[in-house]
Amino acid sequence: MRDRLAAALMIAATLALLAALPGWRMTDAPPPDAFAEAPDDFLARAEAFAARHATGDEAGGMPVVAPPPGDVPVVARRFQFWPALVLRTGTAYRLHVASVDSVHTLAIDGHEYLLVPGQTRVIELTPRVAGPLPLQCGEYCGLGHNGMRGAVTARDGGAPPAAR
Repeated sequence: MRDRLAAALMIAATLALLAALPGWRMTDAPPPDAFAEAPDDFLARAEAFAARHATGDEAGGMPVVAPPPGDVPVVARRFQFWPALVLRTGTAYRLHVASVDSVHTLAIDGHEYLLVPGQTRVIELTPRVAGPLPLQCGEYCGLGHNGMRGAVTARDGGAPPAAR
């Protein structure tokens, strides 16, 4: 008797979920913290930003950028987050992160964000402690995926290093 009751409940739950399917809407709308932007346009914007705020140093073959507070473009591509960043502790940044080649994710500060080409995610970040800030891709994107980490360092507040 108990088995029949369990089976009947299971069937009823399955039918209820199937009946609810038309009500679940799948949309192509970006998440609320994202906006549409062509990968080539984003890449050009990121390269111009990096040129304006470069320190003259390099990390792993990438320019090191010390951005002012506010919006900071970060490019996700096989197998790197570009450019390397030096951020100030206690300063609010809005990372504009976009993939320019394939699907990636960005794991940062205990959250993971899906990065899809053609969509720019806006991630608010205020570094609290000085030191490296781990950035990592969590979506398999090829043989170099395991090494896809960002070079972000937080330094104690004050003026960022002067751009050269």
